[in-house]
Amino acid sequence: MKVTKAILISILGLGLTGGVLTAELGDASKLPPAAKKKIDYAKDIKPILEDKCIDCHGPDKQKSKYRVDLREDAIKGGSSDEAAIVPGNSAKSIFVHYVARLVEDMEMPPKEKYALTKEEISLIRAWIDQGVKY
Repeated sequence: MKVTKAILISILGLGLTGGVLTAELGDASKLPPAAKKKIDYAKDIKPILEDKCIDCHGPDKQKSKYRVDLREDAIKGGSSDEAAIVPGNSAKSIFVHYVARLVEDMEMPPKEKYALTKEEISLIRAWIDQGVKY
């Protein structure tokens, strides 16, 4: 069996303390820019999360112990010791790098046909930069 980064993260837990394994960020210069508008969670973000994330990271199922429908849980992250979202700083948020598909073996959603568009990523970046308001 080939041991990939995703398997190691699953087995060991992303972001173990002691520097054993920490979350990687992709190349932030490859991120689409944040949208230049005031974000309305219900109108702009919730539909994206419900369409692309909630089946695996919602109230009924939390892969990697990560849940996006509750603010505190979305920020905190899942089975890691690192925050998934850094309010006010989308470029340093693991969540953004995963949905932008910049971290090999951690592309979210995992199936490319469900990948977020550049426009959706831009909205998510703006939402995070504006404080992750739910």
